[in-house]
Amino acid sequence: MDYNWKKLSQIELEKNYNPRESVANFSNYIEEYKNIGKKSREELPCILEVSYGHSPLQKVDIFGKKNLKKANVHIFIHGGYWRALDKSDHSQLAKPFVKEGILYFSVNHDLCPNVSLSKIVQQITNSIIWIYNNCEKYGGNPDKISISGHSAGAHLCAMMLSIDWSKFNVPTKIIKGVVLISGIYEPEIVLNLSVNEEIKLSKQEALRNTPTHPINNIQNILICVGGEEPKGWIEQTKLYAKKIVNKGNNLDFSILEKENHFSLMISFSNSNNTYVKKIIHMAKNI
Repeated sequence: MDYNWKKLSQIELEKNYNPRESVANFSNYIEEYKNIGKKSREELPCILEVSYGHSPLQKVDIFGKKNLKKANVHIFIHGGYWRALDKSDHSQLAKPFVKEGILYFSVNHDLCPNVSLSKIVQQITNSIIWIYNNCEKYGGNPDKISISGHSAGAHLCAMMLSIDWSKFNVPTKIIKGVVLISGIYEPEIVLNLSVNEEIKLSKQEALRNTPTHPINNIQNILICVGGEEPKGWIEQTKLYAKKIVNKGNNLDFSILEKENHFSLMISFSNSNNTYVKKIIHMAKNI
């Protein structure tokens, strides 16, 4: 199959770009997320449901050892095609960061179709500004911020790379490193999927929120995708990676064998996972 999603049948589109259609037992993974996420919140030192905005979902969970001082900061944005899931489903991902003395923020945002995708991008922007301005209260260093996201969360992270942060009275290079995990980088594809009955994404919104290249020449960019993901999903990841490289940015691109779209969020809770070690190394050395 050549990579040109506009030539695919509806069945092929769903298979390649709707992760819940490509993984037969995806609901089992979601259930495991919830279970291990709950256990992680019980075991890890954390402050939950801290507001960064006005709506009930504009909150962060903060994970970190007690008495941190000037710790590097990492921010995670969850997936769910902008219309599902929650930061609490991903608390397990904080474990490797807490172990290494990194202050970890897990971010929620309002969901489609209650708000537009543009509004979600604005909320994530606001969350990063809030974390920059407030992380020192929790032992963090605002000059050492990295971010990551999975699926739609990776898309939101990619959008953060093309923002002119100087407009918000924060440093232009507020983000020192980024990890994009199995992201969706061509939102226009979603217009042709059954899931858009829930998202209600318009073409105007899709095009407005298509990630371009990083404008601030970020040196620490990791992009990964599961080796068991559909070809179309892998190819659009490669195309976005190529877009970044063509604009003069360095990046580390990996296809993670034996991982599907959902298994990644379980594997990445393991400090001994090879790719997690790479993420931690980046987050500690920005």
